[in-house]
Amino acid sequence: MKAEIAHARLAEVPNEVRDQMMRHRAVLPAGAIAVVARFFAKMAERGEHASAPSRESFCAACGSEATLGLLLRTLDQYAPSVGLAEGRALRRGYYAKRSCRGADPRSGSKGLGTLRTEPRTWPQEWMVLLPGLQAAPIRDSSINRQVASINRCASLMPEISCPPRLGWLFAWELAKWLQTPDKLKGRKGVSARTAASYIGALVSLGLHGNLEADALDGMRSVQAYLQRQGRRVPKQKQSRIEMLYENGGYAEVLRGVVGQLEVADSLPEWSAAAAAARATAAILAVCTNEPARSGDVASWMLGAQLLRRPTGQWQLRWRQSKTGHWKDAGTLWPEIGAVVDEHILGGRPPRHAQRCYENLNGCNWLSLRPKPYANRWPSEKVKQVIGVPLHDLRTLAADYLRLYDPAVAPQIVAALLGHKTRAAGAAYSALCAETAAQREWQALRAVHGGAGT
Repeated sequence: MKAEIAHARLAEVPNEVRDQMMRHRAVLPAGAIAVVARFFAKMAERGEHASAPSRESFCAACGSEATLGLLLRTLDQYAPSVGLAEGRALRRGYYAKRSCRGADPRSGSKGLGTLRTEPRTWPQEWMVLLPGLQAAPIRDSSINRQVASINRCASLMPEISCPPRLGWLFAWELAKWLQTPDKLKGRKGVSARTAASYIGALVSLGLHGNLEADALDGMRSVQAYLQRQGRRVPKQKQSRIEMLYENGGYAEVLRGVVGQLEVADSLPEWSAAAAAARATAAILAVCTNEPARSGDVASWMLGAQLLRRPTGQWQLRWRQSKTGHWKDAGTLWPEIGAVVDEHILGGRPPRHAQRCYENLNGCNWLSLRPKPYANRWPSEKVKQVIGVPLHDLRTLAADYLRLYDPAVAPQIVAALLGHKTRAAGAAYSALCAETAAQREWQALRAVHGGAGT
């Protein structure tokens, strides 16, 4: 395109953007000047500020996904002051439409949260028991988890000489195989606790599938043996928590929040990487205020579990998937709410926070779409940033409370973590009692030591 024509087409574009594009006119992709000119013309018609153009302006300027992608790339490079969040949301819509067109109509999906994990390579003896497990009066998520564990067991069948008849012998051979590493194949042996959970899934399959009592008792004995072994080995979580303490505890968590927001600021605001960084910062921030399980965090919806008041306050209340109990966190700290605002704004000016929330009402709070991410997504993102999974923040909170006041910590922790029964926090209560006794002994020694001097 000749310089005079290009300059004429960019007449309504701000001077700094026009000058940048004219200087690089020779390397601009075909159509860049035309689509940028249309975009700024549509913004001018609507009286919109460059920091927050509407989705309608992007739609009016771009007749296709390819044109929209060209506009976003060009503006990102030559007009960094233009807010591209609505353009990115529009492009996500194109992705969603493509995914829907490519879906198999025979898949029989029942909607969000009801997808069933299907058995893979199960022996016929196990398949006969499956209907009983699927009809069991337990949560769908628990059934899916057990089927996934049994899939893992089934995948090892070609390597185990023992026939797949469920009972003591098979459980014993499977447990040995699970715990044995294979350097040639790059397979790591699992811990006794993990092996016990795999055997436990087979026990559940047999129990609900009406397996004979002797076979069930045999598998249960192997599971109990593995559980006793596991209790003798220090939990890996303890070493992770110690590492987190060495890095500063909650200071490290908050550094992760700030670091992820800085990562988002360094990236194009409309990019997927920036959105993931802001979402990770929001997870860390909210779970500093209210430590929750990864599956619960992944499921929260805007307008349902997470509410934003017009005054800018965020409130959180949800039913815990593990216990079925409601957990009311009340109003989140203002600093935490500000991080959540950053996430839902997606690069838009802060004054648009409530409007963004209202537009996203009914969407998942992390994906900002109706469909949530996988249950493990929050935990995996947190681990990438601070080196420990999300669940460890619950242990960190409990440890802080124990060290602050061990006498009353068990009751506070039970409320904070949403434990359903006293048994859920029995080990922690014992640790608190030990800490309280140690402090009383230290105080007693201090008194007697002072009296003797």
